[in-house]
Amino acid sequence: MSGTFKPETMEKKSSLLQFTMTYGAILGVVSIIISLLLYISGFMPFNIKRLLLIGLISIIIMIVFIVRGTKSYRDKVLEGSISYGQALMVGLLIVVFATILSSFYNLIFNLFIDPEYNNRLLEATKNWTYDFMNNMGVPDAQIEEQIERIEKQQANATPMKSFFQSIYFSVIFGFILSLITSAFIKKARNPVA
Repeated sequence: MSGTFKPETMEKKSSLLQFTMTYGAILGVVSIIISLLLYISGFMPFNIKRLLLIGLISIIIMIVFIVRGTKSYRDKVLEGSISYGQALMVGLLIVVFATILSSFYNLIFNLFIDPEYNNRLLEATKNWTYDFMNNMGVPDAQIEEQIERIEKQQANATPMKSFFQSIYFSVIFGFILSLITSAFIKKARNPVA
């Protein structure tokens, strides 16, 4: 018989999807709540410090969910052992599910809740860039060049483009984080057991 059916393999696959979807959904909801809190408070990431702050918070939250989800899958489904590849897959799937959820929220936000938000954000970015570069003594020609780049970005921005860019960059970033966290979470099976 060439292919024997193994029920435990199917069970592990469904458990993998169950774990990653659960942790991904929770991570996605946490990301949405943070976005809503920032929006309600009027916090706009238009300068370097604010972008770094939001980026750092996002990285920490993503790492926490990748590590917790992968360890939980390792300990509850795989009986305490997980290969590097399995850990990488779990971490990546958590990020993929979270990204899909939060990207759909962002699409709905940009299409229906506040369609002008991105324009206001880019205007605030232009104003901050002008003031920052002007205070640094940058020549007017270079300032104008930078402002034109921001205006081109503003002209090309659409909710759908933002949706796909969000998925693309988040999955790549999640893959990189999963590569790193998997090295610490992997655990070989005890040969004595």
